Amino acid sequence: MTWNYRVIRKLIKETNECIYEIHEVYYDKNGQIEGWTKESVKPSGITLAELREDIRYFLRAFREPALEEKIENGKEVLVEDESVIDINSGHYFEFMDRVSVALDYLYQFVGSHPLLKKEQELKENYSKVEELLAYLYQKSGEYWSKNG
Repeated sequence: MTWNYRVIRKLIKETNECIYEIHEVYYDKNGQIEGWTKESVKPSGITLAELREDIRYFLRAFREPALEEKIENGKEVLVEDESVIDINSGHYFEFMDRVSVALDYLYQFVGSHPLLKKEQELKENYSKVEELLAYLYQKSGEYWSKNG
């Protein structure tokens, strides 16, 4: 069994309002949702570094579609949230622009670091990251030209 943090949309029956919370979601060996925490979870750690790492994992939850609790065949299940924002043409340029900013930061703050001149393994790994981010920028440009 594996698990990760996911965003779950919940209906507050007393107020008839929806809120989004982070939960642990558990998967079977085929990647199907097997269960989840009924109560939302909060970031924690014994050290500041552990807390920071836990928050990083929380942020990963936003890479996946939000989920929603539903009743199907008398059983509570999680399904993709139907109120997800539709993608519009502006999203393509916005994504490409953000990747461009990330590339600039990478070049400025990591690419010029003195360790990259001294440590070959770090230099090689940096180059791989730079190439992948540049490729992501190129691909996002292709999507923008098709959909923007």
